Amino acid sequence: MRLKTTITATCLIFLLAACNKKDHTVSKTEMLTTGSWKLTGAESDDDGNGTYETNDYAIFPACFTDNFYVFKTGGQLVMDEGVSKCDQMDPQTETSSWSFVANETELVIDADNYEIKVLNNTTLKLKLDYGAGRSSQITFIKR
Repeated sequence: MRLKTTITATCLIFLLAACNKKDHTVSKTEMLTTGSWKLTGAESDDDGNGTYETNDYAIFPACFTDNFYVFKTGGQLVMDEGVSKCDQMDPQTETSSWSFVANETELVIDADNYEIKVLNNTTLKLKLDYGAGRSSQITFIKR
């Protein structure tokens, strides 16, 4: 009988602990501002047909593809040149601004409005429209 009471009490403790534990939904700001991001893809739809036919990332120099980006709370974006610089005279880091707009469906970086296609704990994919159906899409992964 004592064993049955102990098992029941233990189960109740675990059940109460599980009920009291609240799920923490990670906000878009938290997803964006935790860690740093590395550009892993860039593609363009130059003819406006809805298909990204140009792999821009393939022609980026290594001194650009090793850069990483840190979105800080408060709207500051820091771009770090990474290990190599394209121009040794450039500063190691440059700062710009970011903000969410349109109910967090768009990300403004400096003056460019990007549509957020994917934003989760590992991937950030943004689309930039140029008009007449032409657009670019860039992909980052969290480092």
